[in-house]
Order: sequence, then C-alpha cells, then structure tokens
Amino acid sequence: MPVNSFGNLQYHIDCIPEDELMKDNPEEIYSYIKTALYNIMNSKDQSVALPSSINTFIQKVYSYFSLRKTKDRFIKEYRRTMDENEPRVSKRKIAKERQKAYEKAQRLGNALTMRGLNEFQDQYIDGATGSTAEKEAVAQISGTTEDETAQISPTVGTTTDTTPTKKKFVIFNPATFLTAPHKPKIQYIDREKIRDFCEIGMEFLIDDDNYKNEEAMNEYKSYVVNQNNFASFNFFPGVTEFIQDVLSTDKEDFIRMLWNHEKRLEATGTTRTFMDIACYTLTDFSSNCKQELHNINNHERTPFVKYIVPMFKYLSQESNLTEFCWCEKMIESQALAISESNEFVISFSDRKYADGLGRNMTTNNEELFIECSSGFDKEITAHSLDDTLKLLVECSNSLLHILKQNKRASMETMTKKCTFGRWRPVELRSACVPTSWELRSNWNIIFEMLATIYNELLEQSSNSG
Repeated sequence: MPVNSFGNLQYHIDCIPEDELMKDNPEEIYSYIKTALYNIMNSKDQSVALPSSINTFIQKVYSYFSLRKTKDRFIKEYRRTMDENEPRVSKRKIAKERQKAYEKAQRLGNALTMRGLNEFQDQYIDGATGSTAEKEAVAQISGTTEDETAQISPTVGTTTDTTPTKKKFVIFNPATFLTAPHKPKIQYIDREKIRDFCEIGMEFLIDDDNYKNEEAMNEYKSYVVNQNNFASFNFFPGVTEFIQDVLSTDKEDFIRMLWNHEKRLEATGTTRTFMDIACYTLTDFSSNCKQELHNINNHERTPFVKYIVPMFKYLSQESNLTEFCWCEKMIESQALAISESNEFVISFSDRKYADGLGRNMTTNNEELFIECSSGFDKEITAHSLDDTLKLLVECSNSLLHILKQNKRASMETMTKKCTFGRWRPVELRSACVPTSWELRSNWNIIFEMLATIYNELLEQSSNSG
C-alpha cells in the first residue's frame, strides 16, 4: 500500500483478503491497522528509520485513526463493502458445496456408471452454475470410447477403469482418510439416527464434511493440541522429568532408577500417587518385555489382560478413587436408567456387559467404561463399530442415572459430572500401548492420558462430595 493512501479508509478495506473481510470483524481489523501505524511511527530500528516528513504524515494519520468518528466511518464502509461482495461469495460457496457433493458421489462409488457421473456433473454442476472454474475442478482423460474414460478428483483420489477387463482401481490422496485403526468410528447411517442426541467430536470425522459439529470438532482438536503438549503433566509437578529420565535408562538399571528416582522420593500428595502408578505400570511392562506375546489368533482378551488392564488396575488401587471389575461385568445403570420406558420392570431391559467397569468409590456410580474390540493382528472393524455405539449408550445411561439420583443439584454442579464420555461424546485422548522395550517411548503419551483421567477422577470426587 502506498504511504499516501494510509489515510484512505476504503483503500485499507480493499486490501483486506476476501475471506477475512467476510468474517465480519471490522473492529478487530481496525485495531490491527491502528496498531500497525503506531508501530511504524515508534519504530526503534534505525535500519527502517523514516524521513521526518513521512513520519509527521504517519503521526497525523494515526491521530486521525484515533478519532471515534473515523472508526465509525470505517465500520460503515467495511459493512457496505461486505454487502456488495456477499452475492458473489455466496455463489462461490454454493459452487464449492456442489463440487463436494459431486466428489463424494464419485469416491463412495454409489453404483453410478461413468456415464451416470458425467450426467450428474452436467446436471448439478455445470448446468446449475455455468462456472468454468467448476469444470476445471474435475479433470477428464478421454480414450477411444466413453467407457474407457478415467476421472480424477484432485483432492481425494483417482478412479480408473482398465482395458479390456474393465476392473476399477482407486488411488486415494495420501493426505485423506487418515483415521487410525483401533479407534472409535460410527457409520453414516448410525450417525444420522443419533445426531439429534449426540454431538460427536472424534478423529474419524476429520475428513467428513457432511456430518460435522463445528463446536464438538473444535473441542476435539483442542484436546489433540493439549495431548501433543503433554498438558496434563502440568497437574503433577516433576512428572515430566521423572518419566523422561526413567524411559531413557538402560534396561539393566530400569527398575532401580524407577523406584529410586529423586523426583519420586521428594514428591508428595497426588504427584507422589501418580508417580507410584507409573512405577507399578512400568514394572509390569518390564516383566512383559521378557516374554513377548506369541498368540497366533486375533482374539482381543489376551492382549487386553496382559497390556491394558495393569495400568488401569494400578490407577484404581493407588488412587482409591475408582474400583474396577473386569471381563463381562453387567452394567447396572443401563437397566435403572431406562426402567421407566419398560414400566419399571427391570427384567425387560436390554442387558449390557462391559470389558472393564469402574465405579466411584464414594457414590458407587458407574463412571468409567472400557471396551476391547480387537487383537494385535488386525482391527475387527465390525467390533469397533459396535463398541463405539455401546460406549455411547453406557456413558449416556450412566449420566442419566446420576441425574435421576441428584435432581436437586444445581445445573452448574451437574454439568461438571463426567463418565469419560458425554451426550457430546468427544475424543479426549488416544494412545498406543507399547508391547516391547524398543517402543517404550510411547509411555509418554500413555501416562499423559492416565494423568488426564486421574485429574478428572479427582475433580469427580470433589463433585460427588
């Protein structure tokens, strides 16, 4: 922007990128401009020292921007420009959404022939908007006949037919569909059925533009950032250094360093308790490393008992905040929560059993649910899908049962109650459990997850008092 245009409000507005302009945030942008003028005017860097005449001019412009009437005029011009751009921006957004609809139909393979896809494009994309930009969004490679056409989606992947077998192959963009195996997932048909009751925020929805609760997904993303920063270690001073030192120790000195570390011996209160949880868990891990699992089947119970149960067992026993039952424990809150819908006949209720069930030691409420869906060899996707829905039912019914017991409690107190799953089920943490000495660095993520749960248990205990 030329210096002589610094005082031109419309010139400033015209320089704002369209995406920023349409966010309707004129006061914040005005503040940025005013701050920039001040920084230029008071620059201490001699390498960018301004001639006195220009500096005087900028001082006058800054004084002009300090007036209330200037700010009001800027906001008025800003909104006028935004209104002028609205039709064009809306048209562009509609075209983009239509393009996404076309690409989804292509990549999901909705039993459409290549001819049908072309007709779909002609009718809903080119015919509806007449935009050449949309025509360029799908590249077509034509062969000798229309049946030999290959269509390429620039953002998702490539679908191609072979000749003469007519087999179809799809090559996906490596940056799409990055949902990790062995993690919660819900099919589209089930998401549609529960969308009025559950606002879901989980990893598997990252690439799904058609079902996404903005607030829930933002909450999920904030949890990912917190986990990457090991945020929950901040609740327990010294834990970060303790775990790093221990995991960098040689195998021969591992147990000695674990139990005699200076940070642990000096720690008190909940920090000492959490360090003891880590010590017991890593001692168990050290023993597991002496005998690798050689089970040839993919049954989930063996690795579940050997690698998953210990950390939660020690969390329970050392904190004394929750008590676990394992392997097909009947969930009592399931029947109690929905008894009214069955005319208070408990035997009519659908029984649910959990692989791991944690009860609050003070209230005896069921509050921590664990389901094991697959073994080591590969994910049993059908089981993962079932268990994800099962956990939603378990958690929501437990919360409903707690609400029934505490109807006189304040809304502020009740909204703090948690069963590590909510009517807004949001993925809080995820981690891979190490099964060999070489993978021990993964315990950093595991213990951050346990620190999150332990801190939440402490808060739940105070809410139950």
